[in-house]
Amino acid sequence: MKLSEFIQVSKGGITFLVVLVAVTGFLSNPLAISRILYIVPLAVAGTLASFSASIMNNLYDMDIDGKMHRTSYRQNIVNAGNKKALTGIALAFLIVSMLLSYFLINYLTSIFIFLGFLSYFVLYTVILKRRTTWNIVIGGIAGSFPALAGWAAVSGNISITALFIATLVFMWTPTHFWSLASYRSEDYKSADIPMLPSVVGIETGYTWIMVNTVILIVFSLLPLFFIIFNMSVIFHVGIVYYILAVISDAYLAYRMLVIHRTHYAPAQFKSAFIFSNFYLLILLISIWFVVL
Repeated sequence: MKLSEFIQVSKGGITFLVVLVAVTGFLSNPLAISRILYIVPLAVAGTLASFSASIMNNLYDMDIDGKMHRTSYRQNIVNAGNKKALTGIALAFLIVSMLLSYFLINYLTSIFIFLGFLSYFVLYTVILKRRTTWNIVIGGIAGSFPALAGWAAVSGNISITALFIATLVFMWTPTHFWSLASYRSEDYKSADIPMLPSVVGIETGYTWIMVNTVILIVFSLLPLFFIIFNMSVIFHVGIVYYILAVISDAYLAYRMLVIHRTHYAPAQFKSAFIFSNFYLLILLISIWFVVL
């Protein structure tokens, strides 16, 4: 298997996001600088666990990947000929991830990393994905555990800031994936996956995207409200976050409104999906400046 094919089957993009969320949780901890070396085993363990979950996801979905244009390339990479080898690799990655996080960091970080694996592969892929339109909503919790793992890697506990970052990723997930599912609606219908927009229709799906986006925007600004109303600061996210969150939220709202103005054009759903990636990237990286 070529390196490019391995990156595809292990979903390098998702792994990048997982590590980014974990690093953000780590750097948001006031003790981060004094424990900065812990970020290395955290990133390695998170990467291996994410690789493992993604490979297992692809193995489980072998029967439907060929039915979707977006994932059809996988049938040339994951097949009966290498199924056992990939399963062994995935399990080895998971075991090494658990050992690294447990012995080089702490047990709580190891638990959160393992819960991230379980929630993506077992909860989302096996239990929810093919059964309910709530698949990506409930399954979105998989993206939350890295934030808790990151904070726990520093101090061995959790905090309101860590829970805020975890919930921010959780709230972002439906807006992100429903936008994808809206312009790839036929893909999900072909594979008989009940992603919300392909089940209820594009217009109704858009309404749900807007509802979730409004909740996401309000939630992302929650730390700012605490400052405005002179309440005690319980979110350790920093001034850079406040500034970029306002700007990013405004543009996210604009991108969503454009979809309605263009009568639900697939290209606009695609644009919203692409920007949602940058939206989360901006918010997460902005939190890194809290350590300065």
